[in-house]
Amino acid sequence: MSSSIHISAQLGSLSLLVESSISVGITLISGENGAGKSTLLRCLAGLEMAGGQIHVTGQVWLDSSAGFSLPVEQRNVGCLWTDTALLPWLSVERNIKLGSEDSDHGDLMKLAELLEISPLMQRKPHMLSTGEAQRVALARAIFKRPALLLLDEPFSAQAPAIRQRLRVVLKAVVEELKIAVVMVSHDVEDAKLLADSHWHMREGRLLAEVKPISELLRAEE
Repeated sequence: MSSSIHISAQLGSLSLLVESSISVGITLISGENGAGKSTLLRCLAGLEMAGGQIHVTGQVWLDSSAGFSLPVEQRNVGCLWTDTALLPWLSVERNIKLGSEDSDHGDLMKLAELLEISPLMQRKPHMLSTGEAQRVALARAIFKRPALLLLDEPFSAQAPAIRQRLRVVLKAVVEELKIAVVMVSHDVEDAKLLADSHWHMREGRLLAEVKPISELLRAEE
C-alpha cells in the first residue's frame, strides 16, 4: 500500500512545500545544503510542526485541516539521523531493542550479523567508533519493522568497503520487509545501486522522479 504526503511548513527562512507519494522501496532525495531534505524527514517523523496531510499505509499521521497530528511515539516510523542519538546508559543490544522488547531475539542476531555489529552487542555507546554507532542506529531503525524508514545520510561515517556491503544489506532488508524508505544522500553510488525513485529538492520544493540522478549529484560536488 502506498503512502501520500502533502506538507507545507515555514521553518525560519525555509518555506517547505512537498506533495508526492511514497511506495515500498527506496526513495532517494538529493539537493544542495539547505534545500530542506532533512527538514522533510523531520516533518514526516512528526518532529517539526507542519501543515497538510500525511497518510502512511492507510493510517492518518497528519491532517492539519482537522487539527490532527499523530504523536511521534504513535507513528510507526524508524529514523536514522546524522546524530545517532544512542542512549549512553544502555548497551548496544538494549538500544536496538528499545521499543521492540517483544521482538524475536533470533531476528536481532541476524540483523546484527548483517550490519557487522555482532561483537558490539554488550558495549555501551561511548565504546563505539562513529561508524559503529551509525550501524547500531541503523539496526535500531530497522529492527522495529517500521511502515516508513527515514534515513539521513545513513552511510556517511562508513569506510568505502563496508559502505558497499551495507548497500547490499539495506536493499535486501527493504525487499524482505516490504517497507517504504525515504533516504537523504549525496552519494552517486547510493543513487545508482539503491534508489527505486529519485527526488531532488531545491529551496524547499521537491521535484519527483528526476533522471538521471547521477548527473544531478555530480553537479553538486
